Amino acid sequence: MLSRTADHLFWMARYMERAENTARMLDVNYQASLLPQSADAAEKGWRGLLGISELTDDYVKHHGAVTPRAVIDYMVSDA
Repeated sequence: MLSRTADHLFWMARYMERAENTARMLDVNYQASLLPQSADAAEKGWRGLLGISELTDDYVKHHGAVTPRAVIDYMVSDA
């Protein structure tokens, strides 16, 4: 039983770390998107975030156009 509890705690901590890292990446990219830049440069930032997470193909299949709101919603709830 102790081993099973330790295993569950390990995986819980791993998923929490993963969620924290995803939130941090989304926050940094969102803050950067608030800076004055062209629409093309902003889209590159969001595409880069999807690429880092290896979610580009799946995202494009479900959503098509890359928009900040859609990327955030997708990475928080669908990925």
